[in-house]
Amino acid sequence: MRSIEATFRHRSHSLLSGRGWLFAFAAAILLFLAIASLMRELNFSPKAAAPDYEGPLIITKGGTYSGNWESKDSDVAAVDVRTKEPVIIENSKIRGAGFLIRSQGYGANITVRNTEGYGLRPTPYTDYMKPRRFLAVDVFSNVVVEHCYMEETAGIYLGVEYTGNGSPEQTIKIRYNKALNINGQVYSGKDRVQFVQFNYRGEVPHAEIAWNEVINQPGVSAVEDNINIYNSRGTPQSPIRIHNNYIQGAFPYPLHLEEYSGGGIIADSPGTDSLRATAYVKVYENHLVGLGNYCLGIAGGNNIEMHHNRAVVAARFPSGKPYHFWTSGIWAKDYYKMSNTFDNSMHHNTLAVLGKDRTWRNEVYDSTFAAAAEYANHILPDSVTKDLEATEYDLWQEKLRSNRIKIGPLSHL
Repeated sequence: MRSIEATFRHRSHSLLSGRGWLFAFAAAILLFLAIASLMRELNFSPKAAAPDYEGPLIITKGGTYSGNWESKDSDVAAVDVRTKEPVIIENSKIRGAGFLIRSQGYGANITVRNTEGYGLRPTPYTDYMKPRRFLAVDVFSNVVVEHCYMEETAGIYLGVEYTGNGSPEQTIKIRYNKALNINGQVYSGKDRVQFVQFNYRGEVPHAEIAWNEVINQPGVSAVEDNINIYNSRGTPQSPIRIHNNYIQGAFPYPLHLEEYSGGGIIADSPGTDSLRATAYVKVYENHLVGLGNYCLGIAGGNNIEMHHNRAVVAARFPSGKPYHFWTSGIWAKDYYKMSNTFDNSMHHNTLAVLGKDRTWRNEVYDSTFAAAAEYANHILPDSVTKDLEATEYDLWQEKLRSNRIKIGPLSHL
């Protein structure tokens, strides 16, 4: 420092005067940086929380949490749960450009109820894609999501490992929720996301996905399979139960694409043997409406039963234009040739599905019988129209009323 100061002192007065503009410019930059720093402190930053929201929350102790939290940074979860102690998040609003609620590696015990979640505009991310999952948990003992509302989120993901004790108090319950436009967009791209995906290891008894309403709009949503059970298992005595859900819409994104690999509800099981493959799953009494590609599918796994579901696909957009991508009702296939696909059945489903371009019916894929017992499925003889699709929503509403079930948040937040 002294040598620098000496050099300064020995500069001529004329040199200092001639370059005074440099010092003024430097001072202006320092002032700008100081103001920007102050604005960040006062929440004027583009990534600062909105006035009605707090910034990201990190939970390190069990308990009940209520509030409004958001993160405008895709790399930062709006709520990060870092404990295995029981955590309840209720009566809250959460917004995120990446994960809304996340727990990574803690053996989480999480209940989320009566909470709204909204996706914000994605920002650049590091290391890996971080879609706007309403809830993303990768090691868990218990997960409950009930009476929540999700909009422009990437749904619910449960992965890696179940560490619970197999009791009804340590399981998975995803019930009574409403979701609008499941969307896997990330910054400059798209991830494959679902309303629900199971991708855990270990058998989970008492697991249930039930009484949820999921509506995806064409050109706005970006969903892969609405429900995907991926190398995940129930038990022989207590299979995973997926029932009484209303699922409307599954489309390519961008919408003009002719290829689309998503759809309705699928059992998927690549790269593993029959002892770790998807198994012991019952899918019943669901409504599947207006879906692209397929409504019910088995790509692999065993002891999977899909029965008494309703699938209606008019293969036409609200504008009246026919779908330009594949559509079908039910299908089963030993897709991965891993000798893990057996003892499956698809029966007593009610189907009315127009094929691509609306020129033919496509309720049951031809070779379904090779991977599942296919029998007693009822094909509606009526013409398949948008009005027939709308009737399914009416049936769904009547089902909710007759069972005295309310979905979504139970009170105004």
